[in-house]
Amino acid sequence: MSAPDRSAGRLRSPANGGPRPRGQAGVSVVFNTHRHDPAFAWFADSLATQTDPGDDLEVIFVDGLVDERRRDELARIVDGRFDFRHVPPKPNPWNGRHRATRGAQYSAMSSARNTGIVYATKPYIVFIDDACVLTENWWRTVQHAAREGLVVAGAYRKDWGMIVRDGVLAESRRDAAGIDCRWERGDDDEPVLIGGGELFGAGTGAPRELLVKLNGFDELCDPVGGEDYHLGLRVEWSGVPIHYCRAMLVIESEELHRQPPVVTRHGKSTDPATYMRRLREFGVRERSTSGPCDISHLILDVLYGTQSLTTLGNHYSLAAMTEDDLEDTIGRMPRRHWFDQQPLAEF
Repeated sequence: MSAPDRSAGRLRSPANGGPRPRGQAGVSVVFNTHRHDPAFAWFADSLATQTDPGDDLEVIFVDGLVDERRRDELARIVDGRFDFRHVPPKPNPWNGRHRATRGAQYSAMSSARNTGIVYATKPYIVFIDDACVLTENWWRTVQHAAREGLVVAGAYRKDWGMIVRDGVLAESRRDAAGIDCRWERGDDDEPVLIGGGELFGAGTGAPRELLVKLNGFDELCDPVGGEDYHLGLRVEWSGVPIHYCRAMLVIESEELHRQPPVVTRHGKSTDPATYMRRLREFGVRERSTSGPCDISHLILDVLYGTQSLTTLGNHYSLAAMTEDDLEDTIGRMPRRHWFDQQPLAEF
């Protein structure tokens, strides 16, 4: 038996019902942003230095600030080096031209990532955050995961003062607080199994077929967050192993991530009696978590209580949706917050 290719962050096939090895698989990279400066050139240059002309690859840039000026700028950055689409996020009630809110615009990451799933034409999808640069083994590791049909969790590090030249990080200042909390449990030579609650959105890779089967990210989590590990738990419960892979390391800019937010997160809380009444409306009789009676805990209590593998907050089916159907979801968007029925027009 030949030695494993450790330099490529080789992944081993899972046992007991996980996705089986397959032939060459194409990859859709979904890049989400709602920032004025997403540092897309860093990502594009670093990806281009790792890919070959024959690689089956597309990049889908889901842009909350899409306009013609930005479209032209992105086209110049890509310069034909890989297949590329620049698309707006699907209509959602929290931000964009179809939003139901009247004041601030709020984060809708589940909706944006599900947009990428709809547009993806390849059998494997990997999600990437903005304002980042890829490290040297990222693409080879993604290719292997795609061939094997595995669910992987990439690693991240957040640095200050990043200077990127031709897709390579030339200078930066590391911050101990910016280290991936899973890092010490990982391995440079091979991936390690992790639980679904440790799957983070940036660097998540999975077969598109599986993501569609689970109906993607749950919009119950918009705009509070937590949609990534919510998906991770459903992946785990479906019997598919998740591998944490340090070879899929990306370096993110602390400065750029601290730009004044274009969209914000928003939490909610209530009294214990109302909390339990709301929980029972989902068919759940008791809490699985301890802590405050807030929306983050209710999302988890509903998930653990129902053990639902598919989403509960999406008003559409990804399995039946094409990009031509996205505008048709406007009429099905909620106008009240599911947590307490507050009209979204009051936000």
